Amino acid sequence: MQLKSTFTDEVFSLVLGFIQVFLSLDLTRIGAFMLLYGESPSQIRILLLLGQDADSAPLIRGMQDSDLPCTIHECRDLMQLDHVLSSKDFSIDVLVIDLAESHLKYARQLIQISQNLPIVMLAPAGREAWIKQAVQLKNEHFLIKDAEGGFLALLPIVLLRVINQSREQHARTSAELNMIEHRLSLSQIVEGSPVASFVIDCNHQVTHWNQACEVFTGKKAFEMIGTSNQWQAFYSEPRPVLADLMLEDALEQKVKAFYPGKVSVSSNNKGVFEAEDFFAHMGENGRWIYFTATPIRDDCGKVVGAMETLQDVTRRHAVEAALQASEAFLAQIVDGSSVATFVIDRDHTVTHWNRACEALTGLAASDVIGTHEQWRAFYPSERPVMADLIMNGAMADDVDQFYHGKFRPSRLIEGVFEAEDFFAHFGTEGKWVFFTAAPLRDLDGKVVGAIETLQDMNERRLAEEALKASEARYRDLSITDGMTGLFNSRHFYESIEKEIERARRYGRPLSLLLMDIDNFKKVNDQYGHLEGDKVLQSLAMVIRGCLREMDSAYRYGGEEFIVVLPETRSDDAINVAERLRQRFEDQIQRPAPSLVLHCTVSIGVSQFVVGDDAKSLVKRADDGTYQAKHQGKNCVVLLDALKD
Repeated sequence: MQLKSTFTDEVFSLVLGFIQVFLSLDLTRIGAFMLLYGESPSQIRILLLLGQDADSAPLIRGMQDSDLPCTIHECRDLMQLDHVLSSKDFSIDVLVIDLAESHLKYARQLIQISQNLPIVMLAPAGREAWIKQAVQLKNEHFLIKDAEGGFLALLPIVLLRVINQSREQHARTSAELNMIEHRLSLSQIVEGSPVASFVIDCNHQVTHWNQACEVFTGKKAFEMIGTSNQWQAFYSEPRPVLADLMLEDALEQKVKAFYPGKVSVSSNNKGVFEAEDFFAHMGENGRWIYFTATPIRDDCGKVVGAMETLQDVTRRHAVEAALQASEAFLAQIVDGSSVATFVIDRDHTVTHWNRACEALTGLAASDVIGTHEQWRAFYPSERPVMADLIMNGAMADDVDQFYHGKFRPSRLIEGVFEAEDFFAHFGTEGKWVFFTAAPLRDLDGKVVGAIETLQDMNERRLAEEALKASEARYRDLSITDGMTGLFNSRHFYESIEKEIERARRYGRPLSLLLMDIDNFKKVNDQYGHLEGDKVLQSLAMVIRGCLREMDSAYRYGGEEFIVVLPETRSDDAINVAERLRQRFEDQIQRPAPSLVLHCTVSIGVSQFVVGDDAKSLVKRADDGTYQAKHQGKNCVVLLDALKD
């Protein structure tokens, strides 16, 4: 409350009467204060400055009678005042000066010493000139001390009013300073940022437009700051930019309306919107711009502006376009290849599965591209294919776990493996497939995928198997006697050397039978060579029926046959020879329908002894056959090496 020197006693009486109305109510004086200010006052710390001879008792008693919670410190001169105000032990809410004439001399110093502390001056009645002088020094809070002491009732209210005003003023000043600091800080951040940025206030006016934004848009800061023309940097006609939409109520709906399909909420920063768009008028060929906008809020959370940042991503788009073109080119190469091919990326996801691969595997590209199910084309349950192993950086040992005995490292390219395997479910009867897998690397050499090619090897396999069968047949023919089906004499000499070497090295027994059909020339001469051939075939059949798996039989020449008996001593060899001789004699030969003929054979037996070679071993058996002939034929003769 302010009482100027022009106030009359009548005015003062009216004010005092107003206070008395409050005090006449059935309320405490604190209650009156609460009616005036809405809350109970806290403890007020009052510094009272009096003249040297002034009596402070009436003032202190009046304050205590008002029930205003307060503490009062007294001082009598400027030195004491300065000491109290500069002391850390005292905290003062208001300075009350009971004006004396000496104070007027130092009034300016008093106000300076108070350091923005609110001051209430008390002037004696009739000393309005003192008040006028105080007002000239920018102090407007005062009371006139009436003789009746009515001012004491008014003083607590004035003190509360002055303190509250001071606090409100301090809060406003602090807020203004904070706002200035915030703006300075924001200005420094925006101006110092290398990222093109601008800021608008709640009225959509540009407050900041940094140097990077000048370079980026070609618009100078002095052209934009203080205007709402930010749209001119981006569009040909007025419309809101993304930062403008941050100030709107229906934010998301309006963002979608002005940037359909181009804007998303940032996953990293809550409340930040980000977008990409092409601006054809920027640069020679237009620019792709990535821009973000975020609202700026005050301490209470109210939106007071927005900030937008801009980044040129044209180069990235060009790289992405080139990459897409490269991928399209690769897709054409893969899809157009007659070699079955598929590609996986670093996550083992199938990216390419060409038509040849569809034809070979029977699995459509639409069923496998975009999945990790490349294994379905080859195996009944999930397991890595060769390309998966390459993508995992597998070494030979790792590949061997899945393709044991079927793979080998490529002789042409390092890190590439090739294999051949049979897939029974391919086609109607299964297929042999030759497949290779190689890594795909980026410019830094990092593996980013793998490619696998497949070739149908069925025809080659069939040809190889036919060739092997043909070679086997040719070899069989080359070592087989065409008449009897037994081995021929050439194969005998190949085999007997091996058997003699084994018997010599390991000291194992080895016996040999040499047999000759008795009177064979007579059979040929009397019944013809055709019947003679039947006799030879009959003996060959008997020989095969008497042999073990390890034994072997040969047509040595004409009507002579040899049987090699590994792991057999002479006694056992004689038993075999006797069994063979008897069975052949029991064979019925029919050179004519009404004629029955029994043929016989003479057999010589020899056993390997140290020092023997093929020639000596055969010679003893041959000599035994000769002796059997002289002993009447159809018998077995062992020719001992020592006796010989």
